[in-house]
Amino acid sequence: ILKFKKDKPIFEVKDVTKSFDGRPILKKLSLKVFPGEIVGLLGPNGAGKSTLFNIAIGAETADDGEIFISGKPINQIPIHLRSKLGLGYLPQTRSLFDTLSTFDNIFGLVQLHEPNNKKALEKAEMLIERFNLSHLRSVKAGALSGGESKRALLARLMITNPKVVLIDEIWSMVDPLVVQDMQKYILQIQSQGVSVLISDHTIQTLFETTDRNYLIDDGQILAEGTKRELLKNSEA
Repeated sequence: ILKFKKDKPIFEVKDVTKSFDGRPILKKLSLKVFPGEIVGLLGPNGAGKSTLFNIAIGAETADDGEIFISGKPINQIPIHLRSKLGLGYLPQTRSLFDTLSTFDNIFGLVQLHEPNNKKALEKAEMLIERFNLSHLRSVKAGALSGGESKRALLARLMITNPKVVLIDEIWSMVDPLVVQDMQKYILQIQSQGVSVLISDHTIQTLFETTDRNYLIDDGQILAEGTKRELLKNSEA
């Protein structure tokens, strides 16, 4: 596990509050992710994890509070410009183009960010190789297994060279072998110097991957710490 610079967070949520129809979903929620760190956000379904991610990427607006990337407030920045600031997001829902090949799913998106065709091709090839998709390059995305499609999604996540990525419940509904596989690729993303905030509701998988964790329930942070600190913490 890498040693982190604890000076300035790369990603920070400060006192974020959100209600739907008068029902509070997030209550003055704050958390920080430091450069190169994998941070877990652990909590039951309905705890507010996905709402927090939606606010961070700009798909929903907070009623109050701020989100920062590298110390810059991003609340007023539109959704499509947040990725330019270094924010990546992998939602729970599967967002591949099923009728396109695995390669075209990646190359097509690389082209949106890299106008130079030669460089775009090099980048797509590099991601295909890094996420072990070479043997699947001409397979239609609709035919990929759960684990294969998650690797393709992780490869796409890295197209914009993010500084921090938000990953929403990547382990839901996959078998244990895929879980181990995904852990390996998330650690590989970290080894590129990218920070990760990853949500889940199963403690074991998350704790094996993260450097530090926040426990969220009912829209607020109950506890924060390393695996060891949280297992000692009676609240958790």
